[in-house]
Amino acid sequence: MNEFSDFFLQAYWWLSLLGGLHCLLLAFYIRHIYRRAFDSRHLLANIFNLIALYFFTGMLTRENSPIPLHLLMTLFIPVYFLLMPSLYLYCKRLLGLNKQASGLSWHFLPALIAMLSVTVALLANIDLTSKAAFIRISSLGNLGHFNVLGAVLVGLLTLQTGLYALAIIFMLVDYKSSQARRHKDEFKEIKFRWLLVLTLGVLVNWLIRALLVILPFYFGDQLSTLSLAVTRLSMLLTVYILVLYGLKQITQVAYLRGLMSASKEGPPKELAQVLSREEFNYLQTVLEETDTDNGAAPEDKE
Repeated sequence: MNEFSDFFLQAYWWLSLLGGLHCLLLAFYIRHIYRRAFDSRHLLANIFNLIALYFFTGMLTRENSPIPLHLLMTLFIPVYFLLMPSLYLYCKRLLGLNKQASGLSWHFLPALIAMLSVTVALLANIDLTSKAAFIRISSLGNLGHFNVLGAVLVGLLTLQTGLYALAIIFMLVDYKSSQARRHKDEFKEIKFRWLLVLTLGVLVNWLIRALLVILPFYFGDQLSTLSLAVTRLSMLLTVYILVLYGLKQITQVAYLRGLMSASKEGPPKELAQVLSREEFNYLQTVLEETDTDNGAAPEDKE
């Protein structure tokens, strides 16, 4: 039984490493290699960087953690406050609803407040003198109010995720209804479908994490490695689905752009070299007269 448990822990460690590396490479490709520049690519790269951080936290164990593991995870919570605002701003800019340049936004203010709260709570309970710095740090595991702060931050993070999810869904519904009243645009339809798949992927994984991790955390149940592995496996599968679907969307865009460029080029150059415009008009007139004569022939016979 111990051998099976060790094997499962190793598989969980490698799953976390594999998912983190894939998300980092995908973020690097979007930010630096993808040649078609768009203003929101940095936000999309940041989303995958945050998902990569989520994967890498699975590599931390009680043995290699510098401080108690539950306290270390509390230090990572403020970073996750950046995910849903980044997704919201990415959807808004890709749909053309926000014309402002990329940069800092008030949507990231909760992450800053959470980070300051955790930092103040941590520094207020660490003796930073040279003699006690390495002694007092081990006592952090007994800080009840710090654990309470982590529980509060998890609740606020869940609330933020729900609010931004509703905002994104309403934005996509309004955009879809407004586009239905206009002339159909294939490029906008492709953007809409991509954002819908991306949003649903994030929300499905959030629901899985809420059911397997967050609710047991509040009810005081012991979190199993299996529950944590399921959340990371679902996220990794979602990343693969997003990559494949994104490649499909890129292919469709390239195909549509090829059709548009071909339609703007006009008639082939070979035809223009054989007939001049006057000769082409004369030939068209002759063909029309021939069709008229053929249509009148049965009446003459009567």
